[in-house]
Amino acid sequence: MKNAKRYLLLISLVYGILLSLGNPAIPQYTTSLGIRESMVGFYLASAGIGLFFFATLWGALGDIKHRNKVLGIVFMGVALGQILFGTFRNEYMLLVAMLLSGIFNAGILVNIYSYVNDSFKEEQERNKMLSYVVSLFLAGSAIAYIVGGELTLKLAPNYHLVFIVQGLLMLVFSLYILYNDRGLIDIDHHLSRRHFWINIQQIKKFPWVPIYTITLTFFISFSHNNVRRFLDYYIIDEGYDALQLGTLVFVVGIIGLLANLFIAPYFLKRYYNFRFLQMQFFFVPIFLFLTFYIENRMLGMYTFYIGYSIMLAVYEPTAISFMSDNKDVSQGVLVGVRQSIVGLGTTIGFIVGGFLYEKNILYVFYLAIVFYIIVFVGFTILIRIKRNDVISYHKNYLKEEKS
Repeated sequence: MKNAKRYLLLISLVYGILLSLGNPAIPQYTTSLGIRESMVGFYLASAGIGLFFFATLWGALGDIKHRNKVLGIVFMGVALGQILFGTFRNEYMLLVAMLLSGIFNAGILVNIYSYVNDSFKEEQERNKMLSYVVSLFLAGSAIAYIVGGELTLKLAPNYHLVFIVQGLLMLVFSLYILYNDRGLIDIDHHLSRRHFWINIQQIKKFPWVPIYTITLTFFISFSHNNVRRFLDYYIIDEGYDALQLGTLVFVVGIIGLLANLFIAPYFLKRYYNFRFLQMQFFFVPIFLFLTFYIENRMLGMYTFYIGYSIMLAVYEPTAISFMSDNKDVSQGVLVGVRQSIVGLGTTIGFIVGGFLYEKNILYVFYLAIVFYIIVFVGFTILIRIKRNDVISYHKNYLKEEKS
């Protein structure tokens, strides 16, 4: 089991690095090709399209096949998409390359999360493992922005080479996964393995609470991915370079990592999931508003934006841990549907964000604030409905503390 933990954490870290390595180069690459901002929205959305249509399918495939092999295949597909993105020059062929990356990228996190939910039955251990997985992914992303920013400056104006390097590294790592059998061997499933399409049909059995929370996930993914990715363009358009962008994201990522290691486990142990989620989305719109309210943009980024990022960083393990409480549907399908809705929110968000960016970049962030307020109201309503469960959870925690 220790080998499996280390292997899973290694995959999370390297995935964070390789997935984000090319991000600092995207604004300058698309600008060098003369691509409009609205078209950039479609590029970013193409990854969300893949997530929307394929996350559930990859999750269901992981339920009935060896998750390790599935992970190796999807890493290889993302690698191919990134190499093609660095090779093509036509804006529509670039869209095809991004879509290919998105289709395969949809299978990575869904199978990592499903493996954790399936294999770690004790709640505190599962929450801790999910926090570690998300933390290392964030750490990898932070490292990637520093390395990617430096690489972008070194290879300028040949920005396309950044994506080819990214794809080749991911291809090598996919081969490592495919030929490594010591890691992701499922210890147990909530349900026995079954035929692929029978597994997919479990969608009909979803309880109303997961459906409700997954619906709120649409608004969260719409807003969070828009803020995260269009902030890259905003920083560059404000006159900062790729390395300065990378440094900001690195700092935010490291602080997000620490939040997952220390803040998330502390609150998850003491508060019912819905209560913790409500607390997070009370602060999220406030911090995001203050980030852009301050005239000194970089001061806002290194203060309130960091607070915003901490709240969003601890959201992911909280939400995924909640999914594991639903035993009637296998984790691959359950988490897959959630990731599909993440993809839908991302897709629509990036398309809308691209057009808003052309009008006024700040409109992207203002819309996100409105949607986060909707999410806060949604969790508040859910807590009122599930009030007895929230009270019971807190009482049980107090009893454990006294004993």
